[in-house]
Amino acid sequence: MAKEVVKSGKTLRVADEEWLLIEDAVAPVVPSLFVEARHFAGVVYLSLAQSVVDVGNPPEARVCARLRFDLRFAQALRDQLGKIIDDALKPVDRSKAN
Repeated sequence: MAKEVVKSGKTLRVADEEWLLIEDAVAPVVPSLFVEARHFAGVVYLSLAQSVVDVGNPPEARVCARLRFDLRFAQALRDQLGKIIDDALKPVDRSKAN
């Protein structure tokens, strides 16, 4: 079964390298780059990509999500991410262990 990959021809500058943007038919699991982060007329545009570095080939930014939402939802998303991140960074309370 052949996997279809659409090369956009667009690039993303990461540090001093140009990364080729790829739109893959199968969403990668772990995004690691923002390829679009802006707002216009009350709508937030957020696109995520997975970095792919393969020796001998140019680095790629494989687009895995293109999100659009209003500012109210953007605020709710920010709040939820803040809670998740704060919880993940809390030190472990060893006094409650076993």
